[in-house]
Amino acid sequence: MTIPKKANKLEDIPQSTRYNEPLTPSHEFFTDFSGHRGEFEESIVYKSLGAIRRDGAYILPEEPAINKIIIFLGGMRGSGKTSELAKYAQKLDSRLGFFCVTCNIDTDLDINDLEYMDILILQMQKLTEKLNNNGIEVNDSIVNALKSWFEEREKEVKKTFNAEMGVELEIQGGTPLWTPFLKILGKFKAGVSGSHERVTAIRTVLKNNFARFSNLFNEFIEETNLALRNRQKGREVLFIIDGLEKTLSAEIRRKIIIDEQNRIEKIQAFTIFTLPIELLERRQYLGRFAQVFVFPYIKIIDINNQVIASAYLKFSEFILKRIDRSLFENELIIDKIIKYSGGSPRQLLMICNMIYAYSNDGDTLIRESVVDKILKRLAEDKAALITKEMFEKFKEINACNADSTNTVYDDVLQKLLEEDYVFEYNSGTYKRVNPILELSDHYKAHVG
Repeated sequence: MTIPKKANKLEDIPQSTRYNEPLTPSHEFFTDFSGHRGEFEESIVYKSLGAIRRDGAYILPEEPAINKIIIFLGGMRGSGKTSELAKYAQKLDSRLGFFCVTCNIDTDLDINDLEYMDILILQMQKLTEKLNNNGIEVNDSIVNALKSWFEEREKEVKKTFNAEMGVELEIQGGTPLWTPFLKILGKFKAGVSGSHERVTAIRTVLKNNFARFSNLFNEFIEETNLALRNRQKGREVLFIIDGLEKTLSAEIRRKIIIDEQNRIEKIQAFTIFTLPIELLERRQYLGRFAQVFVFPYIKIIDINNQVIASAYLKFSEFILKRIDRSLFENELIIDKIIKYSGGSPRQLLMICNMIYAYSNDGDTLIRESVVDKILKRLAEDKAALITKEMFEKFKEINACNADSTNTVYDDVLQKLLEEDYVFEYNSGTYKRVNPILELSDHYKAHVG
């Protein structure tokens, strides 16, 4: 969906500040927060993938990579991970770099019922579509082998479970090599989004034959890399898997990442997954076969309560790309919105998004009294369900920050992070209470 132009009137603000639609680097609203996330640096991600910076671009070594790296990019909701991944795809995709294939789980699959095999089918479909669109053909023996493998599985599903695969899709502009393969992939993708009986049947057959599938998948990736190098369209395939945190439940996410770890390990392809906040506590476990990076909020205040002016300037740019400066009664209102965003792009947009609804009829400017009203409403809503043990953890966090020490991790802290009561900065080493919560009378009464 296209995001509207900058707001020049109060009534335009809700449309220009929608906070559930990520931006690509080419969008006029996009703001690059590189260098403002404490210890986190995007260059570490690039280098971990084996990319080398040359003449302002990231390229890969001429020799094919032996080990394909898996990266989990985890962080708080609304930190900007999707926009960050779009930036990675833009910077890394080149004829001497990666052939980037982005898979958006939340738009391409059923987020209410999802398994890892569904994601693998989507990966193969998206890669094949991009190869087809770029006129790149791969060794037909591996393509035919994969096609035959899927056809055998289709027969097995029908024979064993008496379940139909789903609607056969029409492929536009396909080459003789890719058209039949895309059709069979389309049928399987449609099949795992249908009735419970059909979905269960397909997944059972696929998982029972995973060993052979993983070998074929890996061979397909290697043959694709060879074709890309020969055509100078890239040197390695890089999958970017986004949207996992938008699935229906934490249980689905845990099953995909933790329970399916053995299958994830068997797929030999460069891959970046977004990692839901609740699974960051398993980072040491995941670190046995992948690299895990914490993608934090933007740090606008340091542990000594000193404002970081450069971060405020970036957030001011972030706001003024969406809302014309002339709408603000004074510049201090912009600073106040930034302060109470806590460094969360989503929380900042949420505040801005409410301005028109809370303004008086006939107002033509954004007034500080309106922003104060919004902040108070958000604060009291946030504080309504706080428990005694949560209040004790807030006190502990504040005391640790005063002593410049790290807060001890426990289940209470994990819950506070998951539900945005506490914000995380640097690489997870610096935490602060959500500044909006600090405005609540309930918080003040128990914490001070």
